[in-house]
Amino acid sequence: MSSLSKGLALFIGGAIAGAAAALLLTPKKGEEVRQELADLAQEAKKRAQQYCEQVKQDLAEVKEPEKEA
Repeated sequence: MSSLSKGLALFIGGAIAGAAAALLLTPKKGEEVRQELADLAQEAKKRAQQYCEQVKQDLAEVKEPEKEA
């Protein structure tokens, strides 16, 4: 994994952690906070899956020239 990919993953993780902390510190009802956290977790899961698929595609592209050689 390149340093750019690692940096991007760390940035996204930090953004998610910051958003979760902000939700926990807001004066909202527990039900509202739980729903927002659930929505945030679903979005994070979707983005992580997309990121993993992109990494798989990138690795496949890197391996293909090796097969031709």
